[in-house]
Amino acid sequence: MKITSKVNAVDAWICHEELAPAYDNCCLPQEKEVVLQDPAIAVLRSTQICASGLFIIDTQLAFNQPVCDKFEVSGESIIMGFYLEGEASSEITGLLKQSVNPANIHYICYTPAFKAEFRMPPHKLHRYFLVILSKEFYFRLLHQQSELHQDFAEHVLQGHHTYLSKEPLEITPEMKWVLNDIRNCQRKGPLKRLYLEAKVMELLMLQMEQWQQLQEQHPVNSMLRGNDAQRIAEARAILEESYHNPPTIQELARLVYLNETKLKQGFKASYSYTIHGYVVWLRMEKARQLLTQAQQSIGDVAYQVGYKNAAHFTAAFKKHFGFLPSEIKI
Repeated sequence: MKITSKVNAVDAWICHEELAPAYDNCCLPQEKEVVLQDPAIAVLRSTQICASGLFIIDTQLAFNQPVCDKFEVSGESIIMGFYLEGEASSEITGLLKQSVNPANIHYICYTPAFKAEFRMPPHKLHRYFLVILSKEFYFRLLHQQSELHQDFAEHVLQGHHTYLSKEPLEITPEMKWVLNDIRNCQRKGPLKRLYLEAKVMELLMLQMEQWQQLQEQHPVNSMLRGNDAQRIAEARAILEESYHNPPTIQELARLVYLNETKLKQGFKASYSYTIHGYVVWLRMEKARQLLTQAQQSIGDVAYQVGYKNAAHFTAAFKKHFGFLPSEIKI
């Protein structure tokens, strides 16, 4: 597979890599960072990890003028795409006519040859994270006969352009944690290869799980009327921004213009968490991240995630993970 990315305003490649499509877990990952400077560029930084059958690219970019990024993958590939920030207009041969991508969406697609144009307006930051897999690598992660992706796998085997989901899906906090784990991996050599493969599989599981849950949510959709689903999504976004000091359910209901009963029932039906349970989950995942990546005391971590009492935090952490925060602290 050959993977290239280049914007029309700059005479340099963002990405120009060639890798073997075969699955080979003895092939050690190679990592590099690309930083481009040009009068047309406000910022362009791309971290890329390459191994046999696997390519990961994490890119943030902004420009001083309108640009078009031509991104191509020669050969069959499955792409797990996460568009984190920005509002680019995109067109993908065989998959997508020109449309505007909102931020915070993800997708899984297959193409026998990926050819895309992403048109980006000036003075706006864009960020994307792509996991590009060869067909052989993908089917090592998930067998082609698995019931999780029967229709998708059939299209892949027939060589037809296809998406797993007809509509892009919202990136969940769980997915963001995994992306962050990949970014911050400090392992080297075979251990890094093993870690990356495990995290790619975790990401794939989360994408499949969300898609499967949406297939089963017809009763939920019939319960929500008008803009109710959007308001519940807004409630979740508010919690993600303020989990360390969240509003009460009464305050949250008022912020999103729903009554408390509909908010509680709709939130549980949509996300499989109660509102309180979701706040606890957000706090615990952030605490886990801080404990593993930062040199901070347990008391400091407890305070940052919204606990005034370190003992209460320790009890909540033990209940959530099954072990004490002191056991994860490095």
